[in-house]
Amino acid sequence: MKNQPLQLLVLIGLLVRVSATQAQPAVNATSVNRTDESAITETAPRQAKATESSVYIKAYGFYSLLTPGTQINYNYSQSQSSLPNSYQPVKTRLGQGPRAGIGLGLIASDFINVGIDADLLFGTALTTNYDVFVGSDSNLSRYVISNTTTLKVLSVIPSVTFKALSRPSYYIYNRLGLVGGIVLEYKTIDNRLETPTKGASTTSIGTANYTKNSLAIGYQAALGIQFRLSQAIRGFVEVVAYNQSFKPKEIQSTTVSTKSGISTTQSSTTEYKSQGDFNKSDPSEQPNFNVAINSVGAGAGLVVRF
Repeated sequence: MKNQPLQLLVLIGLLVRVSATQAQPAVNATSVNRTDESAITETAPRQAKATESSVYIKAYGFYSLLTPGTQINYNYSQSQSSLPNSYQPVKTRLGQGPRAGIGLGLIASDFINVGIDADLLFGTALTTNYDVFVGSDSNLSRYVISNTTTLKVLSVIPSVTFKALSRPSYYIYNRLGLVGGIVLEYKTIDNRLETPTKGASTTSIGTANYTKNSLAIGYQAALGIQFRLSQAIRGFVEVVAYNQSFKPKEIQSTTVSTKSGISTTQSSTTEYKSQGDFNKSDPSEQPNFNVAINSVGAGAGLVVRF
């Protein structure tokens, strides 16, 4: 009976030791599970990849190389009054020169884009020269004339682009659009020197400003390739054809002439109509005519997708 307390203490110690041994694997397993969960959580992707926008803006430049269907102008010259008057065509025509524009577009499907552009035709000045003799031997005068015409047109172009061949890094396309333009400037400046065989010379400067014009209506066609430069930026090059024309409605002319130190000024207004009266004055009337500003050239630009 005296040994019962001692045996009880030994039994309690054994139970405590067994309980500690059984609890240790559970703690280690729990630690391992938590470590695995942390590793899995850290390697998981944090967010999904964003999709590209279907809206884009673009900026471009264009230069005309050909001007089919436009009026041909000529230089005229005579070295002596007794020799024939020779002529040769002027290489520059209306519609030739640089254009620049911006646009807004929408990718409607995998094969079609729709958009609208606004571009400005800066144009190249058209200069014709005349160096001729006019009159008879008793009243002969030499005329040296330089005539310069400038044209600027602001156009709005809604268009549809069709993708002919599409690859991840580039695609080939053709574009068709309607062109409606406002003539910002259509003006001719005439510098003239008249030298008669007898008497004083006369110099004159004439300005003809077409103050009223119809809309410059036509169409645009393009063939090009667009290629990826970065995630949001693309570049493109294209061949573009413009077919565009307008009709002048009114011209205001002013001529300042100087002879022997005395200057005189003459002004007039002419209206262009489909039918009218040649005898009408102030303003006078003339038959209307069409001004073609067609061009074919090369363009290049950048596209930015939002």
